[in-house]
Amino acid sequence: MEQRLEPALIQLNRLLEKASEELQASIQFALIGGLAVAAWGVIRATQDIDFLANSDPTPLVDTRLRGSLKEFLERNSCYAEWRTGDADDPIRLLLRINLPPLYGGVGADIVWAHKRWQQEALQRSVMVEVSNSCVHILHPEDLILMKLDAGGPQDHLDIQQMLSASPPQLSIERLREMAKQLRLGKALDKCLREARNPKN
Repeated sequence: MEQRLEPALIQLNRLLEKASEELQASIQFALIGGLAVAAWGVIRATQDIDFLANSDPTPLVDTRLRGSLKEFLERNSCYAEWRTGDADDPIRLLLRINLPPLYGGVGADIVWAHKRWQQEALQRSVMVEVSNSCVHILHPEDLILMKLDAGGPQDHLDIQQMLSASPPQLSIERLREMAKQLRLGKALDKCLREARNPKN
C-alpha cells in the first residue's frame, strides 16, 4: 500500500460510510485498481484510488441519489462528477471524486456495479487494516475477473503479475470456473500461459 495515499484512502472510506448512513443508501464498496493489486503482493505504482460500489437504491436508476451523493461530497469539500457510459461499456456509471488539498487533491473513481457477479464480488470482499482503519478490498479472484472484463493493457499486465505473485487466497481452480461462467475463460487461459512463460 502506497503510504502517501493512505490518508486519502482512509478519508474516502469515512466519507462513503457517512454517506451511506446519511443518505440511507446502504452503500457497499471495496478497493479495486492499483492499490488493490498492490495489496495482493504486486509492486504497482498508482496515482489515484479506485472502488467498486453498490447501493440500495442504486444511482444506476435513481438519479435523485446521484444528486444527493454529489451534494454530500461537495459539502465535505470534495469535487464530484458523475460520468455515464454506453450500454455496451464495461463501466456504465462512474463517480469521479477529487479530495481537497489537505489530502493532496487525490482523485478517486467509484465504479457502480451493474452486473450481478460484480454485486456478488462485493459480498466476498476482504477486510484489511490500513493505519488503524478497516478497508474492504476485492478478493483476488474477483479482482482478476474485473480486470479480465475490462480488458485494457494495464489490466492484462496486472492479471499476469497477480497470477505470478499467487497470493494464498487465490484458487486457480475456482478462478477458472468463475471465468468460464462469465465467458472469460479463454482470456484467463492466455494470461495463465503468459504468467508461466513471461517474455524476457
